Amino acid sequence: MKNTDLPFKTTKRMTISQEPISLEVVLGTFVFEVPLYQREFSWELEQVSDLYHDIEISTDIEGHFLGSLLLSKKDEDDKIREVIDGQQRLTTLFLILYSIKKSLESSPDYSRALESMNNLLYQRRKSLLKADTSEEPRLSTGKRDKRLFRAILQGTETTPHKDGRVKSHKLLMSIHDFLSTQIEKLKSVKGMDGVVEFAEKVINTKFIQMLAEKKTDKILLFKTLNARGIELSQSDLIKNEVCNPSIRKNINEEEAIALWDDMRETLEKAKADIDVFLFHYINSLSDAPDLRKSIEERRGMKNEKDSYPPVPEKYIFDVYEEKLKGIPNTEDFLNDLKTSAEHYVEIYNPKPGKVYLSSLKVLNTNKSYPLLLRAKKILNDKNFEALCKSIECLSFRHSIMKIDPKDLEKFYYAALNKLKSNDDIDIVIKEVKEHATMSPSLDKKFKTDFEQAYPRTNISKMILSRISRHLHEGFDFETGDIWLEHIMPQTVKAGSSWEELKELDTELYDFTVDRIGNLTLLQKKLNIQASNKSFDKKKTDYYEKSAVKITKEILDYAAWDFDTIETRQEKLFEYVKEIWKLD
Repeated sequence: MKNTDLPFKTTKRMTISQEPISLEVVLGTFVFEVPLYQREFSWELEQVSDLYHDIEISTDIEGHFLGSLLLSKKDEDDKIREVIDGQQRLTTLFLILYSIKKSLESSPDYSRALESMNNLLYQRRKSLLKADTSEEPRLSTGKRDKRLFRAILQGTETTPHKDGRVKSHKLLMSIHDFLSTQIEKLKSVKGMDGVVEFAEKVINTKFIQMLAEKKTDKILLFKTLNARGIELSQSDLIKNEVCNPSIRKNINEEEAIALWDDMRETLEKAKADIDVFLFHYINSLSDAPDLRKSIEERRGMKNEKDSYPPVPEKYIFDVYEEKLKGIPNTEDFLNDLKTSAEHYVEIYNPKPGKVYLSSLKVLNTNKSYPLLLRAKKILNDKNFEALCKSIECLSFRHSIMKIDPKDLEKFYYAALNKLKSNDDIDIVIKEVKEHATMSPSLDKKFKTDFEQAYPRTNISKMILSRISRHLHEGFDFETGDIWLEHIMPQTVKAGSSWEELKELDTELYDFTVDRIGNLTLLQKKLNIQASNKSFDKKKTDYYEKSAVKITKEILDYAAWDFDTIETRQEKLFEYVKEIWKLD
């Protein structure tokens, strides 16, 4: 049965199959390519396992329905279909078919089934005189995965290659191994007939096929996927817009994708989310408010107030689209995006010694990232460090006093608008110093709130490490060798002095155990050994051996109880108020 015999609904822009069509028919005529702008293979084992078992347990005689497959024609060759959506499912189905093919090769009695698998997997040229044994896959995946996927289907890839560090390559190899194992299990339980029965279920799976008739229509089709309930990330949509030939300027598609992928790889290596970066980046641009205003005016919306952030998440794609239309050179924009990704990684994943940035990460102060991105681009190193210090000081006080985080978000965007050159650093830092959170009138509240604080573990460790740095210790507190020690332990031994203390007031014990006054820093080995031993034992055997001054100071206390913790926390504040102040 040929595609031309199928019932199709035709619109001005696309052809849509009126009834689901089988994978056998889908693969029977065409060759498929994943366009450059598409993401690489990203399905995890759970998603592949779900698809495999859904097909395996299906009892639908007409074939298990897999949803829609969105394709577009490729102008230079009517036999080639570009996969706009459905590449994850299609790639997985090819890997399933290949695993079935490998199993069939061991059984001469199933040569007809083997030939059917080969015809579906590989490009074939019909010949009356000889069989076509070509093993060029019918599916060509994206640029990053193309070589590996092709090698798997040609049976030449048995171990991860030199680029195996790429996540999609690891996924392809692990999924290939998983599916091969599943087919062999099926064979051992149901025999080769069971494998053939499963193969029939696979090739009878059904799709609704949507085909963009013109090359330009694939852009529109891609944009409307979300409206059809198909989940696409903001980065997918924006990347597609970068490739839009009606918008892209002074750079060809392949070069644009290469720059985009370099940017994305920089973020992936640092485990930074690309969508979050794109949100922070667009909001770091000086024209972000104007871009939003332009969109709202075109939609007949009136907004007289300053909005924070200037570009909310719901406007991200629209603003990038507006930006890309208005720039004279897409290559320059992509190079700036790539450089900003490198800056973002320095902010998001600070190098050792970047104390203020490290603290901001611990405090989860990502509302300041657009300001820091702007600053990284225009400030010299000295001024950037000064800005980081001021932001970290403000954010820390804000956090301890539990003031509305939205207040800081507004402030950081207001400061961003004033930071236009390296000469503006004094203006911005003056704004920080004059912020209400830094006011001497709140010093008493800052003190009281700190003395009652029991922050998250990583924040407590950061505070104690900063105090130790303040005391000019030469120890490297960013190594994994320093651990947070609970002096009064979280878990108490039966019959111990700690149990006696807990029995006096269980609720107070549970409240006090995580307060900063009950915490100190120990090297890992000492921390593990100290555990929940008595206070006297901890002092003589562990704290005395510590290289950390604030831990050594604990030797001055004769006993450890609720009042002692209160006293020590008050003492720690004397350090804190000196560290988190701006001269």
